[in-house]
Amino acid sequence: MHPINLHDVHFPKGPNLFALSVGEVVWFSIALFFFLLSWIVGGDDFKDSIGGNIGLAGLVAGLAVGAILCAITRPDK
Repeated sequence: MHPINLHDVHFPKGPNLFALSVGEVVWFSIALFFFLLSWIVGGDDFKDSIGGNIGLAGLVAGLAVGAILCAITRPDK
């Protein structure tokens, strides 16, 4: 068994993975927009019924992960 060198380990790049990352950013942005709109219209009680602060944190975290994946998987020009 040969040792694993750091140059042998890489993150896959490609147009399909980049497109998936962009799609994740788009969908999480849309979900976050409607979550915030529902919160504004329905108030704090309605926000709590659709996930509350944990749901909001999950949407923001998903958006951040998608943005990071977009930066990492961006195809070279």
